Amino acid sequence: MPALAAIALVWLGAQQPDARAKALLDGWAARHGVQLEAPAPELAPAESAQALGQRGEQMLEQARDQVTAGDDGAARQILARLDQTLRENTDLLESSWLMAEQYRLEAQIARSRGDGRAASWDARADGLEGPRAPAFGESGEPRPAPPRIAVNVTVHGARRFEVYWDAVRVGNRVDTTYGEHHLVVFRGRQIGWSGWVSTFTGGAIDVWVRDAAPCSAEDLAGASGSAVLRDDGGSTVAAGVRCERWAMAGNGLAPDSVRIAFCHHDECGSFETEAPPREAVAAARPAEARGLPAWAWWALGGAGAALATSVVLWRAGVFDRAEPATKVVYDGSRL
Repeated sequence: MPALAAIALVWLGAQQPDARAKALLDGWAARHGVQLEAPAPELAPAESAQALGQRGEQMLEQARDQVTAGDDGAARQILARLDQTLRENTDLLESSWLMAEQYRLEAQIARSRGDGRAASWDARADGLEGPRAPAFGESGEPRPAPPRIAVNVTVHGARRFEVYWDAVRVGNRVDTTYGEHHLVVFRGRQIGWSGWVSTFTGGAIDVWVRDAAPCSAEDLAGASGSAVLRDDGGSTVAAGVRCERWAMAGNGLAPDSVRIAFCHHDECGSFETEAPPREAVAAARPAEARGLPAWAWWALGGAGAALATSVVLWRAGVFDRAEPATKVVYDGSRL
């Protein structure tokens, strides 16, 4: 027997189909020579990103300890390793925060040595996370706000994506500062592109991100919430679905039934209704089939259970009346 062609199924509804609905769907699929399966799930983010973030925090803590101990040389070596790590592993969303903290420690070291580059380090840190209140012992004079420029981030390829600029979610247009910034483009739960970009003038940044795989959960995301019923009985879903052949189903209008239709890209055909045979419905509802409401059969069932219990107790002698025992009363007189 040839293997059935597997197609993705999108279920209309907040809750997944129960066992009864799954049996109806399987029967429909068998008659049409297909096998229904859930869309391929997205891959979860790599655990290495969390480990990388923890390593960056540890390196910053080690550098702070060296600065407190007065060993600026050892602190700068640690900060240099951190800088290299963040530039080689750009997928870490909080890279801009770690880099900004690195710049502030560099500024602290430069300031303690009377190095004039402290202001430059502070400006680079402010560009990544915004100006920070002066720390204890620092000059309380506010630094001038850096000039702002507008940058347009254009993502090509992917239909759905999220743009993060210096760890903050933004739109396609970003109001930012001159200098280096961290850009991450998420496609679903996956990082489609990440890297450090330099902005010296306003303009556009073009990023190419591969679209989701056809028939994957990401490709069919939003199909269940965007279905619109057409006059011809079919339905239309969110534009851009790349899946060649899939199915959409949900609970039917009649009790214990489901509706299901074949779909091609973002167009679905007419829905077919699947319902269990009448014999199965009658067997599942013996009370209604015999002309009595369900509560009556439940009551009779409860009465039968009580009667059976009474018989057991009677056979055990619980209801037997014992003969009265002889009772002697002493009135205190002598015999």
